[in-house]
Amino acid sequence: MSLAMDTPAGPPPPAAVEPVGLDLSGLDRPGSRIVSLIPAHNEEDGIVKTVRSQFAQSIQPALVIVMADNCTDDTVRLAREAGAQVVETVDNRAKKAGALNQGLAMVMPLLDDDDYILAQDADGELGTDFIKNALWAYEVKPNLGGVSGCIVARTPTNFIERAQAIEYARGTRLMGRQGGKVHVLSGAAALFPVRVFRAIAEARGTTLPGAPGTVYMEDSLTEDYELTLAIRHLGFDCTSTKRCPVVTDIMPDIEMLQVQRLRWYRGAMESLWLYGWNRITRSTWGGVAFTFFSSLLFPLALLALVLSWLLWDIGPNPLYWFLLPIFMAENIVVAMRIKDRASLRTAIFFVPLWLYDNAMFIVYWRALFGAVRREARVWVT
Repeated sequence: MSLAMDTPAGPPPPAAVEPVGLDLSGLDRPGSRIVSLIPAHNEEDGIVKTVRSQFAQSIQPALVIVMADNCTDDTVRLAREAGAQVVETVDNRAKKAGALNQGLAMVMPLLDDDDYILAQDADGELGTDFIKNALWAYEVKPNLGGVSGCIVARTPTNFIERAQAIEYARGTRLMGRQGGKVHVLSGAAALFPVRVFRAIAEARGTTLPGAPGTVYMEDSLTEDYELTLAIRHLGFDCTSTKRCPVVTDIMPDIEMLQVQRLRWYRGAMESLWLYGWNRITRSTWGGVAFTFFSSLLFPLALLALVLSWLLWDIGPNPLYWFLLPIFMAENIVVAMRIKDRASLRTAIFFVPLWLYDNAMFIVYWRALFGAVRREARVWVT
């Protein structure tokens, strides 16, 4: 049975939109062309830096288009003043995925298969050679279906932000060890070939879930995660490289972080259930299982210590404290790479960061229960 037969078709795809009012002269350049799409909802605080990072590229995109989605602040004006072309979405209820689909419906008919789409969040800043290095990755690995940016947290100002910065840096280090292998092409910034997007749009509703003719699945909590699975399902590879940094905002407090991670984790689980168990997803399923197993290690170890003390009068061995430096080592190495003294202190003192990791395990379990019980979804970027 195909994936699409197990899921609702969803809303109809957006019709090709005439790009009225856009300056298309950038598309006249020879060779492969790059069109940047930046979905933005009330992003007045960061949109100028985001757009400027596009124009600061060593290889500049042919078009930089901000898809302003139901904005009630000054995003539209600021984006235009920064040099971007702005298109306001029409009747979009699918948030980021819907805004991107409307933008793609507008620009894809103008592009060739060897052109590229750069999708970027409105709160990030690209490294100067982001596009150049992403194109280089396609030259090295022609079967790539997407090149994701390497996430760098903006300079942290409190413990919650420092913990996230260390977490992102730890993920980057792991990605480097695995040769650029990633389980998700981050929505923060990623470069895609037009031919791959066309293949996805054609496969939706048949071999891929989702509405026929759309690229992004609009009822997914994590459209970037589902898109990655779709790309891999079609036989393409996905990668990320430290040569493509993108500096992004992080959650400033525990409440916002919790809501964000609930969406991320639940969206990932729902996407995996959608695609089932197969050769594409089995390694990811293994990673999910390992995460749940890891989350149980501390409570099981604590239970074993308590039972040993109560039943056999065996107290904890003081030598266990000498194991702490082993667990601290990686976080200290990662924190040193962030080049932030406060983050280094956070890693050295270990316990707060350990509590943070276990708090994220709790959120992971909450996401699972929310998905199983089909609780109401909450969106926070």
